[in-house]
Amino acid sequence: MAELAAGLATDPASEQTPPTRALAGGTCLAQKVQQCAPHEQAKDAAGQTGPHAGRGCSRTTWNGPQFGLTALLYLAGQSLPVGGFAWSQGLAAAVERGHAGTAEGVRRWLWGVLRLGLARNDLPLLLRMHTAASSADADALARWNALMLAGRESRELWQEEIQMGRALRRILHDQDMLPHWPLPDNAGYTACFAVAAVMLDQHARSMEPFSDPAAQQRAGVDAACAYVWSWLQNQVAVACKTVPLGQTAAQKLLLEFMPAVPQLVAQAAALPDEDIGSSLPGLALCSAGHERQYTRLFRS
Repeated sequence: MAELAAGLATDPASEQTPPTRALAGGTCLAQKVQQCAPHEQAKDAAGQTGPHAGRGCSRTTWNGPQFGLTALLYLAGQSLPVGGFAWSQGLAAAVERGHAGTAEGVRRWLWGVLRLGLARNDLPLLLRMHTAASSADADALARWNALMLAGRESRELWQEEIQMGRALRRILHDQDMLPHWPLPDNAGYTACFAVAAVMLDQHARSMEPFSDPAAQQRAGVDAACAYVWSWLQNQVAVACKTVPLGQTAAQKLLLEFMPAVPQLVAQAAALPDEDIGSSLPGLALCSAGHERQYTRLFRS
C-alpha cells in the first residue's frame, strides 16, 4: 500500500477515500473581479468608443470585498515563476521505489500526504500566517514560519520551501507588493504565499485593512484552497512524467480530489495550535533517498 509505504498509516476507523461529489450548498470561492475602464473612453481610428477602443487604459484596479478570483488563479497558476515544476516533494522517489508506480498508487500516496500532511501541518500554519500578515504581525509570521521550516524532514524538502519562498518574495518585490513591515530573511514559500494572498486582497480593497474578522477568515480559507490546488496540480504533473501517467488519468485524479479540498481546509482551520504538526517518515525517507537516486528529473 502506497499510503503505508509513505509512513501514513492510521487506524482502520479513520481510513477513508476522497469524496467523489462536490459539497452541497457550497459558496463561490471568490467574488467577481472587476476591471476599470479608462477614465475617458478612447476613440479608435473609426471614431468608435468603448473599453477596447484605443487601448487607453493605463491602470487596472480590482474592486470587491473578498479575495479576487483572478488573484487566486494567479497564485495557484502553474505559470507563476517560483520553480515549483522543478520539485517533486519525494513523489519521484516514491515512484522509483514502487510505492506509487500506478495511477492507484499515486492516488493513495497523494491522499495520504494531503490528509495526514498538509491538513495537519501546512494548511493550519498557512491559515495562521495569513492572519498574521493581515494584521501586520511580523513576530507571529516569523514564529509560524520557523515551525513550518522545522517540519521539513529532509534537506531537499527544506531547500524547496526556502528557494520557492525566495522566488515568490522576488516577484512581490518586483511588483512593489511587499508589505511595509519586515518579512523573515528565511521566509519560506508558505509564508510568502500567505503574504502574497493578503497583499493582493488589500490591493483589491484599495489597501484598506480587514474590518470584519469573518471576512479575513474567509479570505484565508480561499487562499488555503488555492494553495492546495496548486500543490495538487504540481504533484499530478510529476506523476505524468515519472509513472508515467496519461493525461486522461491525470485529469481524473484532479477531479476526484477537487471536492476534498474545501473539506481538508475546514479540518485545518479547526485544528488547535497544540495539535499542529505531523511526521511522514516514509515521505522523508523517499525524499532523503532521492538525493542519491541514479536518475533524477526533479530536485526533490
